Amino acid sequence: MSLTYHHFEQLDSTNAYLVRMQSECDIRNWVVSANEQTAGKGMGSNSWESEAGKNLTFSLAVDMNYLPAEKQFLLSKAVPLGIIDVLDNILPNDKLSIKWPNDIFYESRKLAGILINSTIKANMMDLSIIGIGLNVNQMQFQDWPTHPISMKMITGKDYELQPLLEQIAEHILVKAEQLKSHPTIIEQDYLKRLFRYRTWAKYEVAGKTIRLFLKGIDSFGRLQLFDKENVPYCFDIKEIKFIL
Repeated sequence: MSLTYHHFEQLDSTNAYLVRMQSECDIRNWVVSANEQTAGKGMGSNSWESEAGKNLTFSLAVDMNYLPAEKQFLLSKAVPLGIIDVLDNILPNDKLSIKWPNDIFYESRKLAGILINSTIKANMMDLSIIGIGLNVNQMQFQDWPTHPISMKMITGKDYELQPLLEQIAEHILVKAEQLKSHPTIIEQDYLKRLFRYRTWAKYEVAGKTIRLFLKGIDSFGRLQLFDKENVPYCFDIKEIKFIL
């Protein structure tokens, strides 16, 4: 099925727009983008900083009714891999990684963020609305803890947004489809690109800084680590903070 593109000069949030439209029509394979979001969202209660017309801020609605609800984290692995497939041809790919759960980093700086809202029917996934913010041509950011970076800051080049958007959306759809028949490949590729995978680093847990070894991800998408005494740790989203 081909993608249908809808572009707006301004929206509160591309994710919120698709959620509203979901009750009015079939939004499967819709891609909604905006030059400016007045209430763009990141993970949790975080906002998303984006200079109007400089970056990609868009959402994609994908039918995931073939994926068991208990395996929904597979989509959080597939989506950043789809984006990286495109970025690998533009940026130095040895410096691109996926910071758990699904941010895209260039070295130790945040290049893109992903927010996925999914509905579930019985024990299967239904529709997933995938929101993406990719820093493209913006040159200045607030110094957030993730130290944002853009494609232009890396290469010094300007990029046309619409062709880039279409490439990324298509690649995300390919990766989502791959979950039907080759989920193991997605899992393996995700670990290959996982930020700090099988390395020691500092993390903040319950207000304390501890040094941990990142072992991997469990089937529910939780981060698995252990300390110098070989004591295992398992964290869900928002239970651990990466110290960058």
